[in-house]
Amino acid sequence: MDSATVARLIAEDPLWEDALRIHYDALIMDGHIDTPTEMLLRRYRFASRHRARGGSAHVDLPRMIEGGLDAPFFAIWVSRDLGEGENATRRATDMVAEIERQITAASGVEIARTAADVRRVTARGDKVVLLGLEGGHALAGSVDVLRDLAAAGVRYVTLTHTNSNKLADSSQDRPIHDGLSELGEEMVREMNRMGVLVDVSHVSDATLDDVLRVSTAPVIASHSSARALVDNPRNLSDDQMRAIAASGGVVMINYYNPVVNRRLTPEVMEAARQRLERTYGGDGAKLWTAVREEQQARKIPEPTLDDVVAHIEHAVQVIGADHVGLGSDFDGVPRLPDGLGDVTRLPWVTYGLLRGGMSETDVRKVLGLSTLRVLEDAERVANTP
Repeated sequence: MDSATVARLIAEDPLWEDALRIHYDALIMDGHIDTPTEMLLRRYRFASRHRARGGSAHVDLPRMIEGGLDAPFFAIWVSRDLGEGENATRRATDMVAEIERQITAASGVEIARTAADVRRVTARGDKVVLLGLEGGHALAGSVDVLRDLAAAGVRYVTLTHTNSNKLADSSQDRPIHDGLSELGEEMVREMNRMGVLVDVSHVSDATLDDVLRVSTAPVIASHSSARALVDNPRNLSDDQMRAIAASGGVVMINYYNPVVNRRLTPEVMEAARQRLERTYGGDGAKLWTAVREEQQARKIPEPTLDDVVAHIEHAVQVIGADHVGLGSDFDGVPRLPDGLGDVTRLPWVTYGLLRGGMSETDVRKVLGLSTLRVLEDAERVANTP
């Protein structure tokens, strides 16, 4: 459904009122939002209302309230260009400090460090943000840095971004370790002990397998969609989803156009991979550029809300709603599906799921309860002698 179709439907569909009732009563979480990059590097004021503009300004506090988003994970994204040493670590700590500064100055929102914080603050009608580190290279190979960031409130670490690093191999870079390195295994165990979730979005298939072998706590994918629907290395196969669910973890569905667009058939994706090799020397960081060029060459339309709903429904069918959540990638991607241009459109996701026949119980799990549960489970593992 494009925006015009949804607008027409909700004007005449009694289900829309049910969707609004459920949506604004539910706990709504999001596993991955990149607004902190805007806040630190572009002086973006989170407490002020903005207008979405292409690849940025998807989220702010007034629109979080309007859209019903209660508890997003703010991604502390560190560019691969900063390397894997002090510069990368400093960027992470600077971003944490900027988040703390802006959240402290705002009213009606707090930083949550535990699942209990999420429950306590949202129960009184306020919002929370949680922290997740995107890119294990920012740890600079140091367990001490991990401890410091965990103490500052970081609740998950995405082991890689588009680059392989000292810890693990990325799905968008050439392998260094064929999975996790020995240091990466040590970091996973330390994260388990600290109650910090291990996030396998962006990692290679071999890394994911190693993480599931090593981790004693549930594993998450904070912003990944279904490879069965779009054959993209950033997405997860059904077997990978099942393995994450078997760990007690959660797969949080990403909204970014090239990972959800069901018109990007295996044939199109193979042509994009060939274009990547031919034009960009196989640089995985240029994957989205190659996909975009192939899409434009074939005049393939952009995805809509229906595509995101289809990925959520597929994941629920494969692993159950207890293991599925939302991981939008708002403020971290240049293009979003028609109908999901910013955080205010979240009620349309709830409507789409209900319209497809999902039960209210399962919708509430997908919207946030499953993500809260996995946070609690990681804390329980950390507190077990």
